[in-house]
Amino acid sequence: MSSSTTTPDARTLVAVALVSGSLLMIELALTRIFSVTMYYHFAFLAISIALFGLSASGVYVFVARERLGRRETAPLLATHAIAFALVTVLALAALVRIRVGLNYSPENLRLMLLIYTLAALPFLTGGAVIALAITRYARRVNQVYAADLIGAALACLALIPLLDAIGAPGAILAAAAAAAVAAILFSARLRGLRTVAAAVAILPLALQAATGVFDIRVTKGHATDRVLFSRWNSFSRVAVYERGHGDWSLSSTYRGPLPDTRFMDIDSAASTPIVRFTGDFAGVESLRYELTALAYRLRQATTGGGFDALVIGPGGGRDLLSALVFGARHVDGVEINPIIADDVMRGPFREFSGAIYEHPRVTIAVDDGRSFVRRSDAKYDVIQASLVDTWAATAAGAYTLSENSLYTVEAFTDYLDHLADDGMLTITRWVFDGLRLVSLAQEACARRGCDAAGQLAIVQQGRVATFLFKRTPFTDAEVRALRSIAGDLEFDVLYAPDQAATPDAVGIRAASAARHPSPPGSADYARLILARDRQTFYDTYPLDIRPTTDNRPFFFHTTRLRDQFDVAFGRHMLFGNGLSALMTLMAISGGLVVLFVFGPLALTGRTLLVTGWPRWLTYFSCLGAGFMLIEVSVLQQFVLLLGHPVYSLTVTLFSLLLGTGLGSYLSRSISDDRLGPALRLALAAIVGGAILSAWLLPALIDAVIHRPRALRIALAVALLVPAGAMMGVPLPAGVRLLATRHGELVPWAWGMNGALSVVGATLAVFIAMNWGFALTLVTGAAVYGAAFLLVPTR
Repeated sequence: MSSSTTTPDARTLVAVALVSGSLLMIELALTRIFSVTMYYHFAFLAISIALFGLSASGVYVFVARERLGRRETAPLLATHAIAFALVTVLALAALVRIRVGLNYSPENLRLMLLIYTLAALPFLTGGAVIALAITRYARRVNQVYAADLIGAALACLALIPLLDAIGAPGAILAAAAAAAVAAILFSARLRGLRTVAAAVAILPLALQAATGVFDIRVTKGHATDRVLFSRWNSFSRVAVYERGHGDWSLSSTYRGPLPDTRFMDIDSAASTPIVRFTGDFAGVESLRYELTALAYRLRQATTGGGFDALVIGPGGGRDLLSALVFGARHVDGVEINPIIADDVMRGPFREFSGAIYEHPRVTIAVDDGRSFVRRSDAKYDVIQASLVDTWAATAAGAYTLSENSLYTVEAFTDYLDHLADDGMLTITRWVFDGLRLVSLAQEACARRGCDAAGQLAIVQQGRVATFLFKRTPFTDAEVRALRSIAGDLEFDVLYAPDQAATPDAVGIRAASAARHPSPPGSADYARLILARDRQTFYDTYPLDIRPTTDNRPFFFHTTRLRDQFDVAFGRHMLFGNGLSALMTLMAISGGLVVLFVFGPLALTGRTLLVTGWPRWLTYFSCLGAGFMLIEVSVLQQFVLLLGHPVYSLTVTLFSLLLGTGLGSYLSRSISDDRLGPALRLALAAIVGGAILSAWLLPALIDAVIHRPRALRIALAVALLVPAGAMMGVPLPAGVRLLATRHGELVPWAWGMNGALSVVGATLAVFIAMNWGFALTLVTGAAVYGAAFLLVPTR
């Protein structure tokens, strides 16, 4: 199929922008649906599916170039846009109804393949529209590519309000409608196609409004539960069910009544109880016997009460009530999810919860907990976080699986800085994953020149352990009080500062040891705290429990590099965790590269063997991989700067895509005779900028994080738009160079760009999990450096 030399009109460019924006909205909305219907790490699957479909579309256009070349451009683009809209609607109808288990079985494997195929179809058909437009307007590729990127950037702005208003299924239907509108624009003079496109745009939305047929009716773990409330936003689906919530850590000595609760969860995975409160603290007496309230009980026993507390992730109000029960003067709560704060706790469950979010001694901020602490001037006697994590994937976090900036060395330093002189940080975690908290405390103390052994205490009840970390060493009176409380409530003290100072003499079990068998790893808390050489302990321990940092914030990733293949594929689980999903997708993406290189050769024979074709395919492959390596790293680092996943998604992705689109558009001003040197200059600028960012960006974020949000957003835009502009030059410039030599290779090159984007996305997460985001950025720079070397010198 030969490239057209005509210039796309404004209607065509708007239609391309609509298709591109629709593709991005579907991709990000699918991360939300997969996180709810399956598990959080399946959200990463949506990213790979999108990139796979887009890359396959380029190969399809290339292989079918002779047949497609016989059709006029307008009806060709219009029919593919209609197919994109229709396939999206049909795929959504099926995807919200398919349920797949995690265990390996022929049935689950078939279901996963079905899910992958159905979800890939919209990206194959929609990507074909973009590939066809780029091919037909190759000489004006800068305009088409700019429309593609700017459309995606504008979709970032539209996605947040759409998810808030109509949820993820509704956002996908809106994207399908936008694709149908694009078909109408493509087919301005073709009445029949316009009528079909209008029907595809209107009917699914009308059907959804009338029947809710595209809603998710049953989520994982709640097949028989009555839903009392549910709502979507850009990074979660919050639901409340008519069932009680169990206790995490209630003492076996408590014999009284339990308060009524309602079960609230995020993406059907991370749960929190809404506790019924009438204003009478006698009705929540059981909270006095919870391990999660240990710091408050210890504070009351040693000082008589009267303290200020900060609760990170108050959820349904349980920890807020615990602080008030023990006499807190004032409690600040930082809830990241506005649905929980505004639509649940201040909405229909306000009366049920006793308006705890509006209690005169409680102040609630809707913000990221870490960012709130960094910007606060307050000092607290207790900072609490009880099982604060989310197995729900954010739209931005789908790239980065289960990173958590609450559990890093820098975060612990922030917490210590905001504790009163005798203040205490209390974190409750599952026993099996809490050991890394010790390494974080030790590193935070080491940076301050103190010994964590005198400032730590670990107490266990059942499957959970509460970690107490004081700003100053525990006094003898506090240690005696702690052991007395643990004995009275039959909790197990895994470590206290009065423990013997020899790692081999760990008297870690209380008298209740027979009642609570030790889970694997519980004895290791004391061994690590008392270890004479922490590094030796890290090197010899079977799991990676080295302290996580803002550069490598994967608190839940404890599998050593040498064991990752066995852990990912050695279990009887189907994509059983984030690591297995990542490793599987790395294998899939590697297979895609082989398929997309040799598949077209097998289908079309030796006619493709034009001079230099491997060099061109490698060049465009480097652009795809390099872009994703840099984008994933930047998305994660700007979460901390902007303070909320919504802002990171909207501002970061929008700015980067907008800048890339502007760079693409402006690249047309480069004359043909200057194209090669200008291209090499742009690539060199990208390499230098990425390396410089890996070095300077963390320090810059640390310097401005206390500033007002508007200023931080402005700074992010000012940094990302120029960076995106540089990254927007290499692809359209490369297409122009390729079109003058071998125009028939353009769609194949576009497909390889997409295939290596899959590789880049998975590789970025793999590198970040094991070595950090700084190295991910440097790797992206190296890949762009390889592209620099591949640019023809003549």
